[in-house]
Amino acid sequence: MSEFEATRNTRTILIAVVVIVVIVGAGIAGFLFLNPGTNTNTTTTTTEEGNTLTILTRHDVAIHGVFENAFLATDIAKNLSITDIQWKTPSGEFWDDLIDANQVDVCWGGGPTLFDQLMRDDRLLPLTSDRMVTAAARVNDTLAGADMKRYNDHGDLVWIAAAISSFGFTVNHQFLDDYSLPTPHKWTDLANATYGSLLPTIPTIAMGNAPDTTSNTRIYEIITQGLGWENGWATLARMAGNAKIFLGSVETQTAAETGQVGISMSIDFYGYVTQTKNPDCEYILPEGQSIVNGDPIAIAKTTLHQEMAEAFVDWVLTPEAQALWLNENIMRMPVMREAFDTPAGQANPKMYATFNNTVSTVGIDFNDTLSLAINSAFIHYFESVFTDAHTELVTCWDAIVDAYNDGHINATQLDYYASLMGAPVTIKDPKTNLDETFTIAYATAINHDMIYDSVYLSEIQTRWTAAAKAQYNAVYDMIQALLP
Repeated sequence: MSEFEATRNTRTILIAVVVIVVIVGAGIAGFLFLNPGTNTNTTTTTTEEGNTLTILTRHDVAIHGVFENAFLATDIAKNLSITDIQWKTPSGEFWDDLIDANQVDVCWGGGPTLFDQLMRDDRLLPLTSDRMVTAAARVNDTLAGADMKRYNDHGDLVWIAAAISSFGFTVNHQFLDDYSLPTPHKWTDLANATYGSLLPTIPTIAMGNAPDTTSNTRIYEIITQGLGWENGWATLARMAGNAKIFLGSVETQTAAETGQVGISMSIDFYGYVTQTKNPDCEYILPEGQSIVNGDPIAIAKTTLHQEMAEAFVDWVLTPEAQALWLNENIMRMPVMREAFDTPAGQANPKMYATFNNTVSTVGIDFNDTLSLAINSAFIHYFESVFTDAHTELVTCWDAIVDAYNDGHINATQLDYYASLMGAPVTIKDPKTNLDETFTIAYATAINHDMIYDSVYLSEIQTRWTAAAKAQYNAVYDMIQALLP
């Protein structure tokens, strides 16, 4: 793995000052600020009677309940007098501040890029104790070609996969049948004009806005890496033209589950749960166009309860805890095959077959280092040119599709005009005043400023959106000029 550049979040100093002021002036408000997305379970913190373990996570409440109840019942928890788990669930942009404020013991779930950012910024505790070395040895170094462990520049282990995920889409067969639409099998299928035949009235696809969903962002990265940068963005433009864009992965998934659309972007476990809720739905792993991710668990470098944190990580990486992923309300793939040797695993032969299929998946050669290097630029570019310019995008794509369906252009011409529509836009950079196209090199060059300079971020997004709208309108005018 290549080196990750260490950086410092300049928000931390400002937020630390704010926190001090708020806590002195209004203790309750200070607590709310430092604890966004606090545990919604009914368990009460009982610091007088026992110890509380604090977990920073992107996992949903179903996972909280299942794992908390099981862990607190173990001898491990009882021996350490752990009587409560406090869950913090803010978006990734707040994780560093909470860790720096000594508010976190364990970091769990959210995907490799988020944890690689924490590693790069030295916010994870090296897992070098005998207990952690023993726990890590239970997990394969790689699965399906993907790393299940990550090491820092000093060669110390800093995170371990606690579960695995694949990325695909969920189809609602009833919706597709109602509108005589085919079942897709690859990302490129979703860019087909067939799925734009109901525009502009009915979108057929649900996509999540990149800044609001790490799982959907991973899908978009898979597409741009697997298909090539320019072809990938052109494919995403056609997909987004066929789609309604939602503000989160749950909302995106619900759209297919409830029949609002025929296809939703999905991380695998959302797809599996949807299948159990709605028999009309099916999770599909794109043929040769996906990857398997290890979803990490780690310990915050600033934890005040290292022994407790290590005990929890150790327990999560046991067959019994791994089998909890198979709970009908979770339906995730464990990272350890041994989970299927437990009674719960033996009772889930279908999930075992799915596990074997997942770990044998041969997908694209995904570059995690590139993902980290351009992540902020990537997600905000997506938002600027697709979400914030969606009306103009749909109008343009609808015109191309109609011209094709009406026989005014052929398939080659359709692809040509779609490539013009989806080409990465060019703007004048707010700092250099130079014309810059959204290339990998440019995304890498501006990524730091996209994270730490909010004025620059706002201005560049405004320019990207304006450029995208102009591009879509120009292609629309080209199509109109072809019509009789």
